[in-house]
Amino acid sequence: MIEHHEPDSRFLERLEWQLSSEYRRASRLRPSAGKIALPRRAVTASLLVGILLTGVAVMKAADYIKDSRQKKVEMARVEAEVRIKEAHLESAKEMESRAKLRFSNGLIRDEEYLVMKQAVARAELDLKRSGLNEAEVKMSGETPRNELSAPLVGGRDFVSERLKIEKKDHELDMELLGRRQERFRELVEKGLVQGVQSEQIQAEMAARKVAIERTQERLDLRKRFLAHEITAREVEIKDRKTVVENNLKLVQSKVDSLKEQLKRLAMLESKGIVSPSESSELRYTLTAAESELQLAALEMEVLEKIQ
Repeated sequence: MIEHHEPDSRFLERLEWQLSSEYRRASRLRPSAGKIALPRRAVTASLLVGILLTGVAVMKAADYIKDSRQKKVEMARVEAEVRIKEAHLESAKEMESRAKLRFSNGLIRDEEYLVMKQAVARAELDLKRSGLNEAEVKMSGETPRNELSAPLVGGRDFVSERLKIEKKDHELDMELLGRRQERFRELVEKGLVQGVQSEQIQAEMAARKVAIERTQERLDLRKRFLAHEITAREVEIKDRKTVVENNLKLVQSKVDSLKEQLKRLAMLESKGIVSPSESSELRYTLTAAESELQLAALEMEVLEKIQ
């Protein structure tokens, strides 16, 4: 059963005060004439959008500052590299000048003078390479890239330019090794040195020849990539395969050479000319080379499957 209660005077006074207070508050919050009152949700959404946009702007500004700082650091690095290479070149030129004077006076052989001339040539190549790095950083703001799938920078192919320098460096090695081979051949004919030393030079020349061919192959692949004949994925796989193929050739040649040397040592050991320890050391070197050959063959097999 519902009972009806009569409110007392205190309750009525309290209710009147609350109603009056709520009316005054509503009057203060009522929008002024000429303004559109937005719903609370709309106001909240606007505030959130503003905060998000501000956050995006702050992040972009932070990224810009970070990129700018990184570019400055990279520029400082390549500029210092150029200065160092310039100093190396000046030093090499001074040494070459002194060597030229000694050579003209018959104090050193032509091979020694050739070494000094090549030192200058190498220093010039190093400076040119550093100059390319500096130019690329100035244009891109990033660390120089050497992969064959790297894009052009400002329409310039820095990758190919560096590869051409690398090829020239290998050619300088070939020139010097060729001169040494001629001298050792003369010494072998006179019976002053053993033919083993000449064979070692031939092996080094074979390695430099492979390196030159390898660099030219990379230049050709780079050209095909830029002509859109192959994709970035294809060029990188082919590039890696070329590395492994050349490595296989070099290691196989090394294994064959070590086997021949081991045969000669075994013969000399049987005659008591050399100690057994020399043969043992060579066998260990041969075992290591054969393991390297197996690993290269395995890598080639993997590359064949993913192509």
